[in-house]
Amino acid sequence: MENGNGKARDWVETISKFLPGVAALIAGILIPLVIHIGSERNRSNQLYVDIVSKRETADSELRARMFENLLKSFFGDTSQGRSKGEKLTLLRLLAMNFHEFFALEPLFEHMELEGNLTDTDKKKLRDIAQEMVEKQEAMLSQIKEGMVYETQVYLGGAGGIIVPPESEKAYRGHRLGIGVTEIEAKDDYAMVHVEDIPDGIVNVGSVVKVDFKLNRYDAPFVDNTKLSNSVRFAITYKGIKTDDKGRAAVGMRIIFFPESYMSSRDRPHLDEMLQQLTSTREGIK
Repeated sequence: MENGNGKARDWVETISKFLPGVAALIAGILIPLVIHIGSERNRSNQLYVDIVSKRETADSELRARMFENLLKSFFGDTSQGRSKGEKLTLLRLLAMNFHEFFALEPLFEHMELEGNLTDTDKKKLRDIAQEMVEKQEAMLSQIKEGMVYETQVYLGGAGGIIVPPESEKAYRGHRLGIGVTEIEAKDDYAMVHVEDIPDGIVNVGSVVKVDFKLNRYDAPFVDNTKLSNSVRFAITYKGIKTDDKGRAAVGMRIIFFPESYMSSRDRPHLDEMLQQLTSTREGIK
């Protein structure tokens, strides 16, 4: 019996002598392998970021050259010989390709006031603006964290409104008191007064007061106002209406959205990078 126990002890002692060597051998194989896999993933991530960065740089440079050439064609020495139709086409190219990056309202107003446009030309110009504004409204209206109201506001102090109304929850602590101080139906614009009213406080402690001219060329993605709590709001023009009593009102769309929102051109690239990095981290775990 003792002989059997002795043999067992010998086996245990033999195995215990081999275990450190086997463990060292396994560690010597696995540790470099894990380091290699991690390094390869890091290199892949770095390569991915570099490719996206170079792509964004090339895209930005292309847009910059295109924007410069379009402006030169619109205002440069050769612009005098261009027809109204050609200038409208150039303006549409600017609006469709750069509406997310620049406030193009001055170009539209310049074209309408100094372009000697016929009624047909004015309609084309306003159609271009409407197309641009609707694209931006569609982008901002689809944000889950945003809020959109479409309403009309009558001229005068009694015709003002509060958005969101007091029956609804404020947007991140903000309500807007909106009034119309002037309506110019002939030139198709209205003067609007906006006050930011903190939630739960009425007519006291307004944080922001803004007066601005509202017309069909106001594009919400670039023509917006920053509030506290990383909130922005924009108001777009929906025409002037008169009710049965002869009272004039301005149709408008009010859009609230978070300040962190980025344009649709940049967002997919950033989302892809974040998704890639998240997947890599989960794989390492």
